[in-house]
Amino acid sequence: MKELSLSLLVVFVAAVIYYASAWGADAALHCVLLLACSLITTFVCESIFAKIMKKDIKTFLKSSFGWVTAIILTLMVPVNMSCYAVIIATVFAIVLAKLLFGGFGQNIFNPAAVGRAVILQAFTGVSVGLISQATPTTVIASAYHWLPANATVLDSFLSQYGGFAGLALGTYPGSIGETFSILILIIGIVLALRQIIDWRVPVVYLGTIFVLTAVVALITGIDSYNGIPAFIWYPLLHLLTGGVIFGAVFMLTDPVTSPTSASGRVVFAMGAAIITTLIRLKANLPEGCLYSILLMNMFTPWIESCFDGKQLELVKKSRIVCVCLALIGLAISFYAASSIQKVDTIPETAAVVETMEVTL
Repeated sequence: MKELSLSLLVVFVAAVIYYASAWGADAALHCVLLLACSLITTFVCESIFAKIMKKDIKTFLKSSFGWVTAIILTLMVPVNMSCYAVIIATVFAIVLAKLLFGGFGQNIFNPAAVGRAVILQAFTGVSVGLISQATPTTVIASAYHWLPANATVLDSFLSQYGGFAGLALGTYPGSIGETFSILILIIGIVLALRQIIDWRVPVVYLGTIFVLTAVVALITGIDSYNGIPAFIWYPLLHLLTGGVIFGAVFMLTDPVTSPTSASGRVVFAMGAAIITTLIRLKANLPEGCLYSILLMNMFTPWIESCFDGKQLELVKKSRIVCVCLALIGLAISFYAASSIQKVDTIPETAAVVETMEVTL
């Protein structure tokens, strides 16, 4: 938890530096204020719970790791979010999603994801007005239907955020910590090498999204971009836009709400990737990662029971399940590709989207 906390703080510091340089001191200070509100709310809630349960407050706080949830939740919200919205979301995350289940290690759902879902459902329109530029997920989902068909249309989208390089570096407004794709990948590699997280989860999750969206690109016949085939640039667009990389490294790898077996984690990650792709292409939400995590959290006990036992003896079973999931994913890709409408001209709405909604 110490190394995970430090990794999250590295992302937070990068966000503060970016917002200070690009949007001014007010935006950077608001990021710090949001984190402070979430941390204070977490410690207050957990202290009250410890007092009610007649436990030593200091010992309980050290073993509950509530600050990790607070940091992740803060990194998932846009810098425009108001403090009271983050406070209420933190209460839901800590009290309802964790403490009422018995505390750390007993919760079914990822607490930070629950808190973010509360903000999404109740506080989407709440804003302090620091930044007015639309986020990439909002624009590409609403104006481009997640399917820009040619280089001209794609350029009209990418030019707003510094191209693919801008998307990778995170030099655009979004959720405070989800935009820094390269930094998060580097941190993920370090955590995987140090065995803090299981490398299978982010690799399978991101790899499945890449394959499914590559299939969509091939079926729809969208054009190449500056010599890069569509089955490469289109999946990269999905990976670099929104919070899938952040979710893959910091949320799907949660040891409490994900399966414990290696086979189970692979199935867990594949299922989340399929749901993410389906939500992005066929639902009314611009993202998909958040709800894919919460939905797969519900399947974790079932996955655990299916792969309970000696892992070497379950290899055949896990392969069959993975093949079935792959076929389901491909079927969803074919369905999405056959029913989604390509955008082959620059949409007029692309220039007037002014909301600051960020959905993980």
